[in-house]
Amino acid sequence: MPSTLKVNFAGVAMPNPFMLSSAPPTTNVEMVARCFEAGWGGAVLKTLAYQVSQAQNVNPRITAVRSADNEILGFTNFELGSPKTIEKWAKDTEWLKKHFPEHGVWVSLLHTEGLVEAQWREVTRMFDEAGADGFELNFSCSHGMAESGGGAAIGGNEEMIRKVTGWVREETLKPVMTKLPAIVQDIPGKAKAAQEAGADAIASINTLNSLPGIDIHSFVPYPSVDGRSAFQGLSGAAIKPVALRTVAQIADSVQIPVSGIGGISNWKDAVEFIAVGASSLQVCSAVMHHGYRIINDLNAGLLNYMEEMGFESINDFCKKALPHIFRHNDLNRAYKLYSSPDPETCIGCGRCVAVCQDSAYSAIHLDENRIAVVDREKCDGCGLCYGICPAQAITMARK
Repeated sequence: MPSTLKVNFAGVAMPNPFMLSSAPPTTNVEMVARCFEAGWGGAVLKTLAYQVSQAQNVNPRITAVRSADNEILGFTNFELGSPKTIEKWAKDTEWLKKHFPEHGVWVSLLHTEGLVEAQWREVTRMFDEAGADGFELNFSCSHGMAESGGGAAIGGNEEMIRKVTGWVREETLKPVMTKLPAIVQDIPGKAKAAQEAGADAIASINTLNSLPGIDIHSFVPYPSVDGRSAFQGLSGAAIKPVALRTVAQIADSVQIPVSGIGGISNWKDAVEFIAVGASSLQVCSAVMHHGYRIINDLNAGLLNYMEEMGFESINDFCKKALPHIFRHNDLNRAYKLYSSPDPETCIGCGRCVAVCQDSAYSAIHLDENRIAVVDREKCDGCGLCYGICPAQAITMARK
């Protein structure tokens, strides 16, 4: 059979596993409609505020985090929920499902008062009737809302996870997905609590609480809001390793599907998230950087990979990486490698020499032709040179 990107995630059928996460790219119905027209499989609407007054944003509120080479590594933001009323979003949800019935429309719920039961129940009923495909419970926002008892303040507490998930579960037969933060004690325990309370899926991760930088002349952190700033959520490629770890831990702990979020920028990232257990993929920062059009490369790249590998659906390789993840104590200490530069590819920059001298075992030097040479007796096989070589001229070989 030919490969297909079609998925059924927690009971919601979508043309592909790529969804926009609840973030600036899903700010309004017109944007969500355009994302579906561009080819995205689903979208999680911008997190709803029970009262619009709960979502008063400041300006500016988004900062690009750059490397010394000016490459964008990610973004920080302290944007709040949607400034649109829940009544407006309910009508927009009906419209989206009427015009895009094949695409998944998820509603993101978060209430700043945390455990005000009536709010969670009322909004769930409203959007159940509006035809939303499912509900994502935002137990993970790391800034703003968490200060008022919502977001990550719920996601870090198993009792609160159980309570709120249970309230929503009682009000709808639609899929309920809890969105959990990465930086909590015992993330498997938090995921199990959600599953036991009736969640149909887990989403993770959200942004990581952070500070993007300081203006070294005014000493005001970025971005300055009239001379003040606050801690912000970090997103993008910089958080991908944390996201992969979290998704792997969750997928290995529960029997419900996982939606992977955090630094997905290309189809290879998507494959990695699926391999650790994600069966849908949420994207935000890459869209903020390049626009909705990246879905073409995501879909084409993932489908080509699946065809080359002989996979009919993403289920064929979902969780395939998990059997290879062990406790550190269970890794093979007898397995020895050494650095092996390729003389045909080496550009003689000397970077490997410098880092090996100053951060490893002084096992590399440049010969008379400025080609990297390794002393195998000194080489400890740490892998640092392999990681930093700009020409990718180094491999790790068995001793």
